[in-house]
Order: sequence, then structure tokens, then C-alpha cells
Amino acid sequence: MRRSRDAGIGIALVLLLATAGCIGFLTGSEPLGFAANATAVDDATLEETDYRLAHSASPNSTQNITVAGQTRQVVVSSELRRYNRTVTLAEGIEGDFARTTVFTSPAATVGGTSVNPIGSLSDERLVRRFVGTSSGLSNVEFRSNRSVEFLGDSRTVSEYAATRSMGGVQTNATVHLATVEHDGDFVTVVAVHPEAVDERSRVDALLAGLRHPPA
Repeated sequence: MRRSRDAGIGIALVLLLATAGCIGFLTGSEPLGFAANATAVDDATLEETDYRLAHSASPNSTQNITVAGQTRQVVVSSELRRYNRTVTLAEGIEGDFARTTVFTSPAATVGGTSVNPIGSLSDERLVRRFVGTSSGLSNVEFRSNRSVEFLGDSRTVSEYAATRSMGGVQTNATVHLATVEHDGDFVTVVAVHPEAVDERSRVDALLAGLRHPPA
């Protein structure tokens, strides 16, 4: 059952949910679902930056929420797109070491309670969540902020220094992170590349080329 991104347990909302066919959620017999619209980089920008789509997925998570003393299940459906670019790290070491991940999840609430933790996570926790220990990233340290125009507004992009294993070599890496709320969804972008490769202009171009939902 997929419904709007804001729901509650008040009388008016009970009537609304009942009218909308959400009786199962109200009685606790079935979860309420929220789905994000995917965010993607447009084709012209991919060609310009030499990035390519490497992976896409629609992960779901189920969680329990308690509103007005009632515990119910909510299913959050997100969209993930990852773009890679082949770069040379050192002589004889080449690979898809420049990666940009775009994760879109619904900014949904039920009875005023957020069902999506993305909006409350610190930047450091977001970095670790999307490119953390599972990808060999460590020693993450904040470096600076900059402003980039994308998704219709000037947005803050944070830059971090880190270390990461790439091609079997432990090397310095640069991480770019931005999280914004747009049209009812959280859009999180994390780009990682070797520090020795200047990718900032390409990362900013990828951000400017984001479409939500895709054209």
C-alpha cells in the first residue's frame, strides 16, 4: 500500500486513511508504504563528464513506528543510482575509482514522526553510511564547504579528506557530500575519488545534471 508522504493518527486523518483504503494500516494488519521518485544524472551530463551508470537499485526498509501509543509498520522504498568513471591512480593502476552515488528516499512522516532517518543524520554518519567501512573508507575529516547550483537552488556541498583502499593501494581520497530535500524526497549525493585526481568540476557538473524525477 503506497500513500502520500504525510500521514497521522488523528480523527481527521483516520477518516482520510479509511477513505483512501488504508484500513489495514490503521488496524495494524498491513504496513503503510512510502516510495521515492528516483533522481538521476541526465545523459548529456554523463557524456560531458565521462561518467556512466554502473548500478541501480530500489532498496526497501521496513520499520516499526509508534504514534499515539499504537505501533505500526512502515515500508520505505528508496532509489539508488551509482555512476563510475575510470581514472588512473598510478602507473599501471587504473580502475573505476571515481564514484558518485545518488540515493533518494521519501521524506515521509506519520503523525508528525519522521519515518526516514536521513534528514537527522550528521554528514559524517551519512558518509559512513554510504561509503563507509564496507568500501574501505577511513579517517574521514571535514575539509570545507562550497555552494553548487542544483535541483533548482544553491546547495551546500561538503568536502572531506579520507583514506581508502583502491586497486589494492591505500591512498588519500576526497569525498563530496550533499543532502537536500526536494519535492517530498531526501536526495543524498556522495562522490569519492583519489585525492590525486581533480574531480571537483566533474562532481559539480554531475550535481547540476541531476533530474528529480528523471526526465
